[in-house]
Order: sequence, then C-alpha cells, then structure tokens
Amino acid sequence: MPLKSFERRTFLKLMSAGLGAGILSFPRFSQAFTPPPNDIRHLDFSLGKPEWILHEDGTFDIFAGSIRLSNCRPSINGQSIFVRNTFMGDSPKGKRIIYEVDGGFVMLDLRTHSNTISIGAEISGMKNAPTWFNPLGEGYITGANHFFKQGFGTGGQSGIFDFRKSTNRKSLNYPNEEAWSYDSFMMTGLIAPNGDTLSIGAYEQADFIQRSSVYNRPRRKGLNDSKFGKEEVFFEAGFATENIPLKDEFIKLPDLFIYYGNQPFGAMQNLAWSISEQNQARRDTRTNYFWSSFQDFRTSFSYKYLLEQLQVLDEINPPIPLTTIHVGSGYCIPGDWLNNGEGWPKSMDVVAREIFSRRYRAGIYVAPFVVHEKSRTFRNHPRWLLKDNEDNPIVMDQDVEGKLYALDGNLEDVKDYIEKVFRKFHEIGFTYYEIDRLDWGLQESSDPLKSKKGKSSVQVLRSVMDIIRKAVGAGSFITANRTPYSPLIGYVDAVRIDKDQGWKWEEQTTEHIIEESYNTQYFNNVFWQNDPDVVFLRDYKSDFTLDEQKSIALWVAFMGGSVGISDNFKTMGGDKLQLWRFLEPSTRPQSALLPFWGNNVINKVAVRRYKKVKAWSVLILNDTDSVVTESYLLSDLIGLKEAWVFVWEPGFSLGLGKPTRISVTLGSHESKLYFISETKENPSLDLNISGNDFSEEMDTK
Repeated sequence: MPLKSFERRTFLKLMSAGLGAGILSFPRFSQAFTPPPNDIRHLDFSLGKPEWILHEDGTFDIFAGSIRLSNCRPSINGQSIFVRNTFMGDSPKGKRIIYEVDGGFVMLDLRTHSNTISIGAEISGMKNAPTWFNPLGEGYITGANHFFKQGFGTGGQSGIFDFRKSTNRKSLNYPNEEAWSYDSFMMTGLIAPNGDTLSIGAYEQADFIQRSSVYNRPRRKGLNDSKFGKEEVFFEAGFATENIPLKDEFIKLPDLFIYYGNQPFGAMQNLAWSISEQNQARRDTRTNYFWSSFQDFRTSFSYKYLLEQLQVLDEINPPIPLTTIHVGSGYCIPGDWLNNGEGWPKSMDVVAREIFSRRYRAGIYVAPFVVHEKSRTFRNHPRWLLKDNEDNPIVMDQDVEGKLYALDGNLEDVKDYIEKVFRKFHEIGFTYYEIDRLDWGLQESSDPLKSKKGKSSVQVLRSVMDIIRKAVGAGSFITANRTPYSPLIGYVDAVRIDKDQGWKWEEQTTEHIIEESYNTQYFNNVFWQNDPDVVFLRDYKSDFTLDEQKSIALWVAFMGGSVGISDNFKTMGGDKLQLWRFLEPSTRPQSALLPFWGNNVINKVAVRRYKKVKAWSVLILNDTDSVVTESYLLSDLIGLKEAWVFVWEPGFSLGLGKPTRISVTLGSHESKLYFISETKENPSLDLNISGNDFSEEMDTK
C-alpha cells in the first residue's frame, strides 16, 4: 500500500475515534477518584488518587501522592521517538495523544478508571514492531527514593532497593561515575519515604513480556570533574515487541495500569489481583502438601524405594494427610519421557496406580523442552531442536552424562510430541505435574534463531502451555519450575520461586529462597501458590542445625503456599513427625500478611489470622548471621493495642501475659512463633500453623 494512502486512512480513523471533537488547550488536568477498599488486605492500607497532566508538546506527568513522573514520552528501542507532528484531544474515558513519526503513527490513550489510571498504546504504519516499545519513557522521578524490582521468574532477584547515589571520584585516570539501570518485570513499584507507592503493570500477559526500568544520569561539574552535578533518576515502562511482523501494519499494546497506595505491599497486591482476574489465575486449587523424591535421591530414585516409602506412610497412625506423592527426575533420559529407565516398570501406569490407590495425587516430573544428547528423541528428530541461523543446534546446558538441548516450540511436530507425552501421563492416572525448564521455551523472536513464525516468545510459550493444560485436564495440578512468571498466569497452580534448596544454610540458596518468598508474598495465592522448595527435617544429607531446620520449616508453611518434604519418613523421629504435622496447610489457600514489608525492620515478620478461635499467630525470623533484638507494637501486628500472648511450639505454649508489645532477641537463623489471643485461650495441643485442629479434621473424614 502506498505510504501516503496509509497515512491518510490511519489519520482519519484516529480522528473519528475522538480526536475530531476538537483540539484542546493544554496542559489539561485529570484524576481518578476511588474510596479505600472494603476488604483491607494490609493494616491501615488505602488506595489513593492517581493523577496525570498533559503538556502542549505531547509529554505528560503522572502523580501518585508525593511521587511524580515528569515529562514522560514514548520511546522505541531505548530512544525517544522523533516526532513530526503531535495531535491531542479527547478519547473514551480520557485523553489521546497522536505522534506522527517517520513512516507511521504512535498513539497513546490516557484513561481514568474507578481506582486507577492507564496508558494505552497503538503503533501503525510499520511493517515490523520495534524490538522494545515503551509507552511511558524517560519519566523523571521525584518524590521516590526506593523502588520495588520484580524478578523475571524463578530465582528473582526481587525486592525493595534504594536509589543508588554516585560516589566520590576515586581515580583521576578514568571517569568513575556510577551510572546504573535496573530492570523489573510484570510489576514495578516506586516508593516514597512516607510509604506512598506507585505500582505499574499490564493486566494482559498473553502476548508480550512487560518490563520497567529505573536508571540514573549522573553529572559532574567544576575543574577536573571535582564536584557532583545534578543526578537525575528516570523511569520507563513498556513491552518486548521483538521486531515481529505487524498484521495490516498495526499493533495495539496492552494497557499499562497505574495504582497509588499509601503502603507498598497493598499497592502491589491490588495490582496483582487485577492481573490475576484478567488472566483467570488458578488460585482456588487445594493447597499442596506433598512429598517429592528429588531432594533425597536426585536422579537415583527407583520404583523399589517409592514402594518402600508408600508402605511406611501406610503404617503411620494417624495417617499424614499428604495431597501428593511426586516422582522426580531420573526415571528416564530427559526427552524420552515415555521410555522408562533402569529401576522402573516398563509402563508408568503401575507407578501411578500405586500412588493414587492410596488417595494421593500421583505426581510426575517432565521438562517439556529439554532433550538430552543420549535420548532417542535427539537421535531420531534432529529437526525438532532449537537452532541458530546457521542451522546448528543450540547447547542449553550440560550434565554429567552429556549435553542438553531444547525443543523448538515453534514447530508443530514438537507441539504434537509434547501433547502426546502429557496426554499419555494423564490417561494412566497422573494428576500432578512438575514441569521444569520452561525458560527454555521462551526464546525471543529477535534472537538469531532459525525458526521464526512471526509470533512473540510469550505467544509461543503460551501456545505450548495451552496444549499441556488441555492434555492434563482442568482438574490436574501443575507446578512450574525454572520459569518466567508472567506467561504462566492462568495455566499453573503453583510456581517454584527460587532455585533448589541446598543441604546447608548458604547465602545463595537458603537466604535467597527466604528473600524471594518474602518479596513475592504479595502475589502468593493471587497468581498461584508460591513454592519455596521442600523443607528438611532429616538428620542425614543435611548440615542444617536444628534451629535452622525449624526456622525454614516454619517460614515455608507460615507463608501459606505449597509445603513439601523429601525426607524418608521411615527415619523420622516422633518430634520431627510432630513438626511435619504442625506444618500442614489449610485446604483453602491462606496467605500470611507482612506488616513491615518495605519498612526498616531487620527480622522477617509475618502474621496469620485465625478467625475460628479469635486469635493470630506471629512468626519472627532472623535470617541474618548476627544476633538481632527488635520490639514490635501489638497494634502494628494485629491492630489491637493489647492481647494475650503465648510462645508457641508444636504441642506446647507458654503464656507471656497481656502486653502491648513483643520484644525478642534471636540468634543467627533463629525464629520465634507466637500465638496471640483475644480471649486468653492458649492454643489447643492439636492446633497447627494454618489454624486447623488436627483432631477435628480427623473427625470429619
């Protein structure tokens, strides 16, 4: 189509959508009003009034309490768009800005809603999308001094961080400025000193990876760059459009929604709830309380040991109400999922039957994109492998047996094979699936790959997830491991939030898992059940101290996500078995609150409400390497000025009276659990960490 004809048609279309109502004088002020939510999910939290201002040059400002983003404008591939002309006017529920650029148009719709504002974007007149497009680019930040960074997927790094400041120049031989940039995915927060929080993200997650970035521009002045100049901090938010071909030379991007709250946890969680609603998140499945083979036997697990473990569970009285028994990796060569290895029956239907006949979910491990070089799949189907532009298979990883490759999710034969694997496992009785290495199925279309079908990497991965979910049925439980987060919402029931737990307390394993669990709690039981990996209560293959074991176990269960173990129940003593029973989750998802999330508190503090017995529990964990003493007002923990406080252990409690605050000194990696009652009633001996009474649960079965 001739360019001039396209430009005229597109411009008339945009005008008819509202711009033709009349060109307005700018700046123009608009705001979204909303009352505080009725169901407050965080103490003293309330939503505020996001605001925006448009300027004559097509830039705009966004306000969230004391936070302001100034002079925002679209950017393409990291650079501001070069604008020939700018047009501004009305659009449904807000205002519209149209930027005429070389070869087409960029259109933004700034809208107001009942409790938020949004930025919609469309690109027209281009044969291919940019690699990255930011509807909100180069926003100058004032009022905020922290930001919340959400990691891309399993392993983070997520958390609240200070804006870094440039340090004094240390060397005269080379400019030593500290320019920095940090990326955040799916959801991002800007946080003011008073707690005001701007949270931003897209409701729609079906097509593109959403990324926001916080970055600085340090300046110097004076002779020899001897003095600090003005250091500015900027914000941008947009999408990986991956240079995909545009149908009809047009693309509409998901709207970016902006929330404002007076505390970071609530602001992030309110946005998360909206995202979960848009993507029909599977958040109502029964909380997973499972046993997995992997952390005990790794890949040497056998059918014989599975039978021994099932027989041990048969003999424990009263029974342990596990929901799932999970066969981990090692039953086959990766890629040959339907061809069992040594130590396993020829068909897995025998394995599934032994598990589900005992009324457990039968679980199986599958990494749908992983292919080992020793597998039949690798030998028989080399065309299925992910390849570079020179037709060379891409080595993704290596184990002790050889190299690992990835299947190309763009190929129909690969999709048919993945469907066959999961459909077969479902037919023979497996209803629980740990699917691993989904990051191998998210290959950006802009990368130098041979197979390109004009779809974004998210669209390719979700097409495979759609096949898997249909093959295993709506009632099956899926846990995803080593995966990007946003494309999985609506498909999976649980997600591993970090790497495998180690066999001793280390910064890069245990401490990192606890940090990710703490920092992603705002979407636990909102997108899915968070799974922080299994707890260790065993005395073998473990260098944890008893205090460390208890701290990790209490923390994992207290958060309210999936709770798992890999220990041999045959060797588990009475006290360890009692602790494991104490960790049993409630049937329905129930998350802990984090009253000091984003505040300057050293210990990790979490709270759960037990409405049935008019009480709360409070867990305080010192995950540092030092002794920590802190004090907390009861009003900050439970909303009451005073209540009856008990130190709580499985089957034991000790009353501390009716104080107004809790003061505690914890050694390194130590924790303390408290039961707080309105009625002076101490916890019953059978009450567990989720608030369930074990004896009552047994009576109802």
